[in-house]
Amino acid sequence: MATRKTLLSMAADSWPVAKDELLRHVEDAVEVRRVGEESFVLEAAHTTAADIAALARQVPLVFPRHLTNVVAEYDHAAAGLDTVVDFLDTAIREYNAGPEVSLQIWLSGKTAYKFSRHDAWEKAAQVLTDRGYQVTRTGSPIAVSICFTPKTAIAGVNRVADSLSSWPGGEVRLSKTPEQISRAEFKLEELFKAHPIDEGVEPKGTALDYGAAPGGWTRLLAERGYRTTAVDPGDLDPRVLKLPGVVHERTTAGNFLRDTRSRFDLLVNDMKMSPDRSSRLMVDSARLLNPYGVAVTTLKTGSHRVLEQIDESFAILGTAYDIEFARQLRHNRNEITVVLRRFD
Repeated sequence: MATRKTLLSMAADSWPVAKDELLRHVEDAVEVRRVGEESFVLEAAHTTAADIAALARQVPLVFPRHLTNVVAEYDHAAAGLDTVVDFLDTAIREYNAGPEVSLQIWLSGKTAYKFSRHDAWEKAAQVLTDRGYQVTRTGSPIAVSICFTPKTAIAGVNRVADSLSSWPGGEVRLSKTPEQISRAEFKLEELFKAHPIDEGVEPKGTALDYGAAPGGWTRLLAERGYRTTAVDPGDLDPRVLKLPGVVHERTTAGNFLRDTRSRFDLLVNDMKMSPDRSSRLMVDSARLLNPYGVAVTTLKTGSHRVLEQIDESFAILGTAYDIEFARQLRHNRNEITVVLRRFD
């Protein structure tokens, strides 16, 4: 029986739970096998990459970061890059992609290949160009992927809209800037790229940042135009306090919730709390949001009972919010970033 194969990327430490999550939700799964440090292949009777992307958008799936339909898997050392084009040519045309495709090269684990990622991209791009395609790094609705792992190379073709990320393998690369207050900023910055929560919304309105110190998330919110209330008994970086619209409430989230009468358009919470406590705080804080206001929280699951903790947290959060987005982003570690929208 012919089967469908999907290549997925995930955090290296999340492999066992990512596998369990997929097997829980993909009923026609035949096999799930790890092929690289941050990649695995799902083989199913009928399920495609588009089907898995739909599951991720519905938020049963939180661990896949990037996916593509597998069209070829081969021993690169024996076959060479040219071999994959015979498979890609037919697969690209099946997508009615037109003449332009984006080419993505990514590595998963330590490989013994005698070339760099740049060299591989240039070679593959030339082969595709010779076949009549206009090859870009990004911007095309169709992405051609080649993932090199320690033992194999896997080629895939997929619509970018069904790939979860436009970055090769979901490897979002963000650079530290002189203005950066903390590395925690990368999590919120990546979220804005993966799920733009305020795209097209002007003016940005008001935001509340629980556990704000030293102020990284507050800085990002203020620079996006939010009038931001930073709640934390600790100190904020002096640079953050100088930003327009920033107010520091030197208290705990619980005390602020009890005492305030203010209302906000956006609430964010990156505090170090157990997932159930964090979820209950977010539910209690829903009354601080304007109707259909947005909340962002990180669930610190650790590495034990992860799926159970996620299920429990989602059940709690679902009493006050619609869950719009949930994913283990590249800049998350043992945690999940969740976007919530308050009920009417």
